[in-house]
Amino acid sequence: MDGGDDSATGRGQDTGAAAPSAVAERPPLTGRVHYLLGGTLPPIYSTWISRDLTGPGWRMRQAARPLVLMLPFAVVFALLPGEATVRAVTVAFLLVAGAGLGFATSGFFRNRRLEQHGFPPVFPPHDDEEDE
Repeated sequence: MDGGDDSATGRGQDTGAAAPSAVAERPPLTGRVHYLLGGTLPPIYSTWISRDLTGPGWRMRQAARPLVLMLPFAVVFALLPGEATVRAVTVAFLLVAGAGLGFATSGFFRNRRLEQHGFPPVFPPHDDEEDE
């Protein structure tokens, strides 16, 4: 053994030139909002994107996106004048519909986002012409 020295630093090599860390670099808040709205992030965030779309809990994160996008509309409908029960039912419908659509389309949108960032799709695309 070399007395506890890291092999790269023990040989006088620059530690900054070592392999990338196992921790994925997370985009800033503005980048995450851009990504949430369907935008493409730079390749420096590829590890973070891959973990987001294929790691544990990917379906919940994909289903939460339409729900989060529905929140401003739910707030607007909650603040409109009218009967409280009508407003509550409208807000509940918007949020439940957003969550339901998120779960129903999570696989499709995950494949689209993977391809958008240069990764292969997880589920093979279905050709409707072959079914006929």
